[in-house]
Amino acid sequence: MSLGLCCQYLEPIVKRNGTVEYKNSIGEKSLQLGRFRNNEYSLARIKETYMHNIVSHFAVVPKLLAQNIKSFRLSSSLLPLWDLNKHVFESDLDLLSALGKLGELLTSNGIRVTTHPGQFTVISSDNPNVVRNSIAELEMHAWVFDRMGLSNTAYNAINIHGGKADRLKNIVGVYKSLPDNVRSRLTLENDERCYGVDELLKVHELTNVPIVFDSHHFTFNTNSMNFMQAYEASLGTWGNTKPLQHLSNTEPGNEKASFNIRRSHSQFIHHIPDMQLADILANKIDVDVEAKQKNLAIAQIKRDFAISE
Repeated sequence: MSLGLCCQYLEPIVKRNGTVEYKNSIGEKSLQLGRFRNNEYSLARIKETYMHNIVSHFAVVPKLLAQNIKSFRLSSSLLPLWDLNKHVFESDLDLLSALGKLGELLTSNGIRVTTHPGQFTVISSDNPNVVRNSIAELEMHAWVFDRMGLSNTAYNAINIHGGKADRLKNIVGVYKSLPDNVRSRLTLENDERCYGVDELLKVHELTNVPIVFDSHHFTFNTNSMNFMQAYEASLGTWGNTKPLQHLSNTEPGNEKASFNIRRSHSQFIHHIPDMQLADILANKIDVDVEAKQKNLAIAQIKRDFAISE
């Protein structure tokens, strides 16, 4: 199945009053920077947080397989404050072993693993500190993927946006400076404001970086290309690797709302562009479903769009 789950697996919790609430069964724990700087976390607490976050993913694999979901986006919050605790992780054989076992569990079951660092990862920034922090973030994800035994290709994508507008030279320059284990996995996604597919194609020509086509973002930022042109051009950047794309919608009823409301992801998926749906049905692409209802939305897509197992 080419529909991918993003970071969470929702399961029902029956409350005391009988109502049902859906919560993320992975249940990652966090570490707060302020508390860390105040020495409120013991070494044991830090290690326990990392181990919990890794091991909590083991139970989700059978659930993915039961729904024939073969693509999973790993949360960027897997190892909170990793940049300040890398030495802790690297010296703990139990943590390293757990990370390796997670990678083996996913890959041996044919599940594609990707990740999508957050909005502060901006390699096109004019601020050297932002670029330095962004590179450190990318290096963390690549280090995790290495320890998980994942491929050094865009099949295991580390996907980011172009960032600050009109900075193609910045993107290309930073890209060429990245370590091999980052550069070989890096992908760029078209966004709603700054970088349409046509702009990212210019980056691709200079770097060969693949383009993750987001059909929702495209509706806001078409630039010089129509849907077919942008769609086919993005597919052409992937070479022999199965392309990765994104799917989300504007929430029904918000079509005339403000830009920020319209760009927000809907709870479920109500529309899939014809070309994208055809390739989903043919299993030619992997598509991260970015609807807020996660696996519930994937189950709904299968019903509504007659996508068989």
